[in-house]
Amino acid sequence: MHTHSPASTTRRGATLLQWPMIACLYASQGIPFGLAMEALPAILRGQGASLGALAYLPLVSLPWVLKCGWAPIVDNHWSPRLGRRRSWILPMQALVLALLLGVMAIGVTQATLPYLLALSVAASLASATQDIATDGLVAERFEPHVLGTANAVQVAGTMIGFFYGGPVFLMAYARVGLTGALLLLALPIALSLALVAAWREPASLSDRWPRPRQASLWRFLRSGRHAWALVAAAFLSAVTVVACHGLSKLLLVDAGWALEKIGQVGMVGGAVTIVLGCGGGAWLVSRLGTWPVFFTGIASAGVAAAVWTALAWTSPALPAYAVWVATLLTSFGAGSASVAMMTAAMRFAHARDQAGTDMTAVQSMRDLGEMAASSSLMALAALAGYGGSFMVGVGLALATLVLTPALLRSRRA
Repeated sequence: MHTHSPASTTRRGATLLQWPMIACLYASQGIPFGLAMEALPAILRGQGASLGALAYLPLVSLPWVLKCGWAPIVDNHWSPRLGRRRSWILPMQALVLALLLGVMAIGVTQATLPYLLALSVAASLASATQDIATDGLVAERFEPHVLGTANAVQVAGTMIGFFYGGPVFLMAYARVGLTGALLLLALPIALSLALVAAWREPASLSDRWPRPRQASLWRFLRSGRHAWALVAAAFLSAVTVVACHGLSKLLLVDAGWALEKIGQVGMVGGAVTIVLGCGGGAWLVSRLGTWPVFFTGIASAGVAAAVWTALAWTSPALPAYAVWVATLLTSFGAGSASVAMMTAAMRFAHARDQAGTDMTAVQSMRDLGEMAASSSLMALAALAGYGGSFMVGVGLALATLVLTPALLRSRRA
């Protein structure tokens, strides 16, 4: 009778546990962001809070942009008893859970807005720090041939968490109140905490790096043109995607579309991003490679920007079929480009001994691109109209398709 050694059983069990674990971790990381960016502003605005008072809530995104500053600390310091990644994931998950309970204790009112902002920033800081460790875990523990699937889980999980913390929380809040809605948010966070607690992180990968060096951003930047290609691709792709659809909902509002119909467009677009963009993108990466899929996604987003430009010039007469075509192209492009780009980054980090720092450098540039585009698009639309903003998306797509291959000529992912 064939038997398995305890060691092989442990490795197999850890592998089986890692998939639901990282799915829950990535989803839980998106929950505080959705809560602060969508749910809390809607609730407080409904209570009469001024737009000026709510203008500080977007500060919760800053830790995600700045986390590259402390990523080397996460890579360099850990408890040998808990493991390199569990040492950070466990306390950060517990902190997010405690902060949610803090929101439950003080309530969501205009009077508690300063405290809500502080709790939201703290939760974002904890989630961003956890993301450094989670990305490092995936890059180190998953084999290169499954990193495409792992990155699909990453992108889709974070999006699902954002929707769960935003629209789903709002629906629950309307039906069961604040306490019940917050308990609903706490469930996946508690589940991911339990999964990480049950997982036993394998010993350090000393066979791959017998003499690990201190992690630093400088080492990433000095590693060659491939690192710069990843940074450029992350920034340009984020700006391109935001420019392609960042103002689309406002265009539809000005064209007289009903809010319910606009919501349907957004929900379908999100589903396409998760299923076709992330799932289909991971499948294409396994067959075509990372960069061909990345360029396909950027080209799709660029075509979508061209369609939105044409629609902006014909507004308010917006053909529904053209709106759906632009939405589908943008959603597929956003999901597939993100999965491909992050897969390339993880394969790069997999071969090095500072996976958390390398991944965070790329992600911080992506988040910076999203933040920069989101903050400037409104002003650009006011000056040049919707058409001018969408034309910028076309130009950014072309720039990404030209600049990234130029940086990659010396080495392919």
